[in-house]
Amino acid sequence: MDYLPVVFIVVLVILTVVLSVVGFQLVLVLIQLRKTLERVNGTLDTVESRIELVTAPLANFGGAAAGLQTGMRMFELFVSWLNRDKEDKKPRK
Repeated sequence: MDYLPVVFIVVLVILTVVLSVVGFQLVLVLIQLRKTLERVNGTLDTVESRIELVTAPLANFGGAAAGLQTGMRMFELFVSWLNRDKEDKKPRK
């Protein structure tokens, strides 16, 4: 009797079992990776919303500062307009 076909069949069965176990473990690892990525995504969403909560008042403060600056320019123009009437009334030499 030849031993070579028997050895090939035994090796093929062992290889099939090992590759099946490795494939099953790979599927389990990919499922865990998916769960981990979902948790990381949720954490990043939470961090993004917290950052928006912090930066929103700062953006409003920037808008208020720009509005205050525009108001000061308008006040300066108004004061210069009032002083223009006084300068027009001064006698020229």
